[in-house]
Amino acid sequence: MPAPAHQVATMLAPQTHRLVRQLMEELESQGDGLHQASQRLCQHLLEHYRLPEPRNDGADTGERLALAPWQERKAKDILAGSLLSRLYIADVAEQCGLSRSHFSRAFKQATGLAPREWALRLRIDRARELLASGDAPISQVGQECGFADQSHFCRSFRKLAGCTPNRWRQASRVGGTQELASS
Repeated sequence: MPAPAHQVATMLAPQTHRLVRQLMEELESQGDGLHQASQRLCQHLLEHYRLPEPRNDGADTGERLALAPWQERKAKDILAGSLLSRLYIADVAEQCGLSRSHFSRAFKQATGLAPREWALRLRIDRARELLASGDAPISQVGQECGFADQSHFCRSFRKLAGCTPNRWRQASRVGGTQELASS
């Protein structure tokens, strides 16, 4: 049984949805534009959706692992927009039209990071900006970046940045963050 139209629209990229609608209208009216509409849709699909790269690990090569470009953009937008709130990967996966496990594997293949790791790096990057540009207390910077407490913020920051938030702030004031980032 096909999905309701409102669900299909949320699963297709906007341009793809528009082209499919045009093709459907031409099919229904049996107009002269049927060939052109079919050709535009096929061209769009071939340009924007590719087969996954062949894998050499013996796994089933028919399994689609990569995220479509629109799925990757949507997932990144959702993850970036929820830095201050509780994030459920299953919700992000559902909005991309995938199971949680398939989404997690495909996201990691596309970005090199698991969804939570990608979001954590985004939060730490935001913290670096706040630390370098302001004088807010470190605990406040941590809160503004979605960390529950200063301890968790400092542990996460040190793990990803290679130094404490205070050390990052001091180095950024003298222009020494390049050395910190490379160490």
